[in-house]
Amino acid sequence: MAPRANREELINGPKTFKKVDVIKPIKVLGKKGISDQQPWYIIVDNKVYDIKDFVSDHPGGAVILTHIGKDSTDAFYNFHPEGAIEILANYYVGDIAQEDIKTSKEGFTQELREYKELFKRSNYFESSKPYYAQKVIHNLIIWAISVTILAKFGDNLFGVLLSAAMMGLFWQQCGWLSHDFLHHQVFHNRKYNDLMGAFLGGVCQGFDPSWWKDKHNTHHAAPNVHGQDPDINTHPILTWSEYALSDIFNPEMAKINANNLPPWLTRFMVEYQTLNYFPILCLARISWCIQSIYFVLPNGQNGKPANARMPIALTEQLSLGIHYVWYFYIFSFISSWKLIITFFFASQSICGLLLALVFALNHNGMAILTEEEAHEMDFFVEQVITGRDVIALNPNLQFVVDWFCGGLNYQIEHHVQPIVQTLCEKYEIPYHRTTFFGGTKEVFNRLGQVSASSRKLA
Repeated sequence: MAPRANREELINGPKTFKKVDVIKPIKVLGKKGISDQQPWYIIVDNKVYDIKDFVSDHPGGAVILTHIGKDSTDAFYNFHPEGAIEILANYYVGDIAQEDIKTSKEGFTQELREYKELFKRSNYFESSKPYYAQKVIHNLIIWAISVTILAKFGDNLFGVLLSAAMMGLFWQQCGWLSHDFLHHQVFHNRKYNDLMGAFLGGVCQGFDPSWWKDKHNTHHAAPNVHGQDPDINTHPILTWSEYALSDIFNPEMAKINANNLPPWLTRFMVEYQTLNYFPILCLARISWCIQSIYFVLPNGQNGKPANARMPIALTEQLSLGIHYVWYFYIFSFISSWKLIITFFFASQSICGLLLALVFALNHNGMAILTEEEAHEMDFFVEQVITGRDVIALNPNLQFVVDWFCGGLNYQIEHHVQPIVQTLCEKYEIPYHRTTFFGGTKEVFNRLGQVSASSRKLA
């Protein structure tokens, strides 16, 4: 049977829409989801699609909800392979009125689109298979070193801590590699990317690929958008903007505080978050592992709208199971329970710190947007002003920063950094670069500013 939107088109013919009737801010990520009583419109290339019946089949999950009521042209083509437009065509309902279509070919967005086509013709988006092969091999060597140290020196504290540090580094580096595979940027065949993502992300690192995609893709679709980006939805553990303080001082908001913490504890966490920052980062991996395990359980996605839950493949569940089998097995190399507990918390904490330090540099401390502000903003501009590039203080050591951050230090563009920076300067769009320590200081300062605002409001 044809999708509902397609059936209506066959009966009534395609409609003509005014942009004002389609493009409007809609809060979609609440517990109940967007209302079923209205169409779920998006615009791509000035064509209107009602995606309500497609969301449950969307491979990327609930991330698509962040673009309902928007012109999603650039987001669509940046997040999907070329053939995806043919699937979307099943949900076509009409066109934007001719008088609402912008015909100008000038401007920041248009130039970026032209550069993207140039980069494609120049094969800039073609991955180097030998590069990724050596990355996978050298990651496995880090794992082998960690396990060897544990097998030989698992009876003394220094050996256990050294092995834990190597294991934490192994997990961090697997995170960067699985990031690339799960973004489908290595192989043309998406299944090969997903299998490598299950191996590196699931078996090696212990994070479920679907949980990661659901969280990470939503972040890319709505970076630093309050109420949409899960990477800044960490209040009151870490609070990145004053927008999140309403549950402390607004009695009505306090009643629906998703964290179910008493107001005094929430206020304490916010006011002293600069002191808590590094200890919280050390606990980040344990939190992500718990979220990941919960996500693959039968009821793990009950907090999402029913038609926005992601199907979990058996491969993913098995990959997580294998991870914990080998991880708990190597505990047998350790001579005492005290050293086992030390290894567990040291490896988890070191990995959490190494991952979260890089994550925080990518966007934290940069502009936070309301849903309304993001709705009015160009997709590419939003990516630039909410991101931060990280460079080495000494240019000769840039390769060290690139390796440690896994390439995510080029957060704004991920590719062709000088061209994008020059284009931003041409159109006077703020483009931010700083060093690793400079960026960490900015993140720290932002936490302090929110804490100060909390005290003033109190």
